[in-house]
Amino acid sequence: MKNETRQAEEVVVMDSIRPEQQTDKGRRNFLIAAAGVLGAGAVGLFADTLIENMNPGKAVEALGAPIEVDVSRMEPGQLILAEWKKKPIWILKREPWMLQTLSEPSLLRRLKDPRSKQNQQPAAQFINGNYRALRPEIFIAVALCTHMQCIPAYRPAPHTVTPWWPGGFHCPCHGSMYDFSARVVEGSPAPLNIPIPPYYWKTNTVARIGEINAAGLDKDWSPDIW
Repeated sequence: MKNETRQAEEVVVMDSIRPEQQTDKGRRNFLIAAAGVLGAGAVGLFADTLIENMNPGKAVEALGAPIEVDVSRMEPGQLILAEWKKKPIWILKREPWMLQTLSEPSLLRRLKDPRSKQNQQPAAQFINGNYRALRPEIFIAVALCTHMQCIPAYRPAPHTVTPWWPGGFHCPCHGSMYDFSARVVEGSPAPLNIPIPPYYWKTNTVARIGEINAAGLDKDWSPDIW
């Protein structure tokens, strides 16, 4: 089959909005509006629109074949959005300060499942302490709230959702909050952490999403809640 994997150029890119970033006001408003559309939860529309515009090979891929994402040109703090199994996938290049927040006792006390004990990642190596990633700096997750499958908005700036907010993901549908490892905050209607898809690093810069090794292991894995 031709075009079995999605090329990096075809991945939808979303710029990050960081506290220190000097962004043109008009472009910043556009990015916030775009993030709001994604966060509003039109998951079916997201999937159907992409499928309708794919050629047959890419449609088959979206229904389940692994995809490959090249992260070599990602900037610190940048989030990109891909698609696998008709599900939106986050790839976030976390900055050092983001990683530091993940181990803060003040955050850990607020999380429902801080040690990722629930079946929301395909194997133990995807827990990796507080990182929920094979590599701490590159975070890959299914971009769906575990409450009602909305797409949470990327909200990296501290203190912008609540006074104690360390940065992370916020679902505008019903208010569920997640940290930079997509671990759900107590008091959120979402019951579980956002799932991590099976993936492995094919090269130093290319992640293959949909299986955890070249033999195709765990390609049919499912979490407790997508």
